Amino acid sequence: MLLDELVGVIETLKSRIQEHRSTLSSNETRTRNALIDPLLTVLGWDTADPALVTMEYNVGSGRADYALLTVEGKPRVFLEAKRLGESLHNHRSQIVTYAVELGTPYSALSNGDQWEIYDTFKQVPMDDKRILDLSISRDDSAKVSLKMLLLWRANVTTGNPQPAQESVLTLEDSTLADLNESNEAVSDSCNGVDPGWTTLTDFEAVKGSKPPYAIRFDDGEEREILFWYGIPVEVAEYLVRRGLLSKKNCPVSAGYASGYCMVNVSPEHPNGKAFPEHERLSNGLFLYSLLGSVDGISSCIGLLEHCGQDPSQVWLKTG
Repeated sequence: MLLDELVGVIETLKSRIQEHRSTLSSNETRTRNALIDPLLTVLGWDTADPALVTMEYNVGSGRADYALLTVEGKPRVFLEAKRLGESLHNHRSQIVTYAVELGTPYSALSNGDQWEIYDTFKQVPMDDKRILDLSISRDDSAKVSLKMLLLWRANVTTGNPQPAQESVLTLEDSTLADLNESNEAVSDSCNGVDPGWTTLTDFEAVKGSKPPYAIRFDDGEEREILFWYGIPVEVAEYLVRRGLLSKKNCPVSAGYASGYCMVNVSPEHPNGKAFPEHERLSNGLFLYSLLGSVDGISSCIGLLEHCGQDPSQVWLKTG
């Protein structure tokens, strides 16, 4: 069934992003071949079939990397691809402009990990045009699969693609049980019942141990955690979404070593040393990601306090 196959592809992409990050981050073509094309294909858009997908579609003022076509051969979605790790922020207006020029209803962006889809002609500010926003590496695979059904060919070609509703999908009973259990756990934690969550300030990080399963913020948003560095990334992105982390409060000290920082406007510490490993946040800032369990947790606490947030209102799922 489609959903089972889609979840399998998402799991494969998660592994590729983790294992081959440096290689894929260096080249857009590699990102497209390894991360974007397989996902489009499982969604019904065989990138090798010119009746379904046209590469480098000429739009007059430029070229869209992908045009997803109707049965009449007209573009229904323009997709702009970037290399893994590249911020999508500065490319949103470009792909929407392409779509406006040719009357294409939907515009999409992806760096192989992050995916965004925009309703081209919705008469609202750019951010409100966005109808999909997810991260393959950070979000739960089942939830990513459900969200990506928005780009399923059978859905898109109806002319009015709809977000997937869990209740109407033909899921295996075990998958439904897992989703229901996850929803109940969040509900219980909000009501003061402890379903295995520990506050960030109470969490005891141990070197060499496995990371927590998930992180949850005070607005109820929950993100899956696969690796230790995912915790600082999610904390930083949460602050970016809230408008609390920007250039004006950089650099942010790492908190565990003088002269080192956790977030900066460029991938280097105040002492001039380059970040050996970093993630580029959605607003263009750089996060020093070479943080282990203990240093990562303490740095996250410091980052939240630096931005005026209470770290005890952030939870980690440990069981």
